[in-house]
Amino acid sequence: MLTVTTGLDRLDDALAQFVRGMDRPQAFLKRWGQSTAKTARESARAKGGRRFWSDIARSVQMQSVSDDAVSVHTKHVAAAQKQFGGVIKPKNRKALTIPIADEARGKRASDFERGGRELFVLPSDKADTTGVLGYTDGNDMFHALFVLRTKVTQDAEPWWPTDDQVLQLGVTEAARFIQEALD
Repeated sequence: MLTVTTGLDRLDDALAQFVRGMDRPQAFLKRWGQSTAKTARESARAKGGRRFWSDIARSVQMQSVSDDAVSVHTKHVAAAQKQFGGVIKPKNRKALTIPIADEARGKRASDFERGGRELFVLPSDKADTTGVLGYTDGNDMFHALFVLRTKVTQDAEPWWPTDDQVLQLGVTEAARFIQEALD
């Protein structure tokens, strides 16, 4: 999950005072939030892939609007992990299964076992690797499918608009809002 709140305190004093003087400052803040959410969705979709980034993009929405701030939020479980990076550890198992063979990508170890392949582990002497999970074919040739890791560190893959981008969106929306009020 990831929530970003921004508000009038981010704008320069004159613009913030103007917005506070409006009958309904929430209308401006709502547009600012919608613009921020749209930019976040576009950034996530631009990452490509089959489904993962589209799922993140669909999860971005405006969460709340007050008289002086707006919050944009995503409930996607991996959103913050992708934005900031960090350590990933298994929750209910001893190890993470990291696919290393084309035939393992997008699958779980249990998919192979249900398909009738008996999997076994070749132990590893590396500190954070417990072994390699795979199977043998009819010629006793080992086919590695997954590396078993106790943890992995994922690099950040920023996709959320930066603070400067969010501020610029606010300035742009304020200019539109003012122009519409004058028309």
